[in-house]
Amino acid sequence: KGYQYLRDGIKLVVENSQKINSITKCLYPEIAKRFGTTSSKVERAIRHAIEVAWNRGKIENINNLFGTKIYTANEKPTNGEFIALIANKMLLDET
Repeated sequence: KGYQYLRDGIKLVVENSQKINSITKCLYPEIAKRFGTTSSKVERAIRHAIEVAWNRGKIENINNLFGTKIYTANEKPTNGEFIALIANKMLLDET
């Protein structure tokens, strides 16, 4: 679930970058509504998905995506940081 919520959140921020500024008031509720769940469950599932990726060493994939070392194993981003990072990368790649 967390991966689906995360993917949806990134897509929503790519479509409207202002949503990243109100992640708990706009983004999580919108994702929750789409999936028939609560904002707090969305937040927790996204946090868990990011945590699992970090614990399994998938940080290298993220660093490779950006061509530089953005994070280390000890530097897990917040949900908002992660969503903003990926959304910004996607927007920059479009131009």
